[in-house]
Amino acid sequence: MESRIFELTQLDAKTLPERALKLAEEAGEVAQAVLSATGASGSAYKGLNLADVREEAADTAIVALSILAQTCEDEAMFKAELNRLLSEKCGKWEAVLKRQA
Repeated sequence: MESRIFELTQLDAKTLPERALKLAEEAGEVAQAVLSATGASGSAYKGLNLADVREEAADTAIVALSILAQTCEDEAMFKAELNRLLSEKCGKWEAVLKRQA
């Protein structure tokens, strides 16, 4: 999947600022879906459910990964950075959870 995201990023003419704005848009859509799916006041009328939350989360993840891909020189760097950063960030998350336990 990483290869496909990298390839599609190269084919897409969006600039980095445009991609960042798209990410903000997608984050808003996932938030809207969560609010509706959980019956938050003023949002339940939209009738969204957890399947909608998953779909919007996937859109958000793809755009975020395309930003990472756009900042890398080539596909090998993208994959290496993705693995390095996810490992590092998950390690930090895990450390926080251990401190909270």
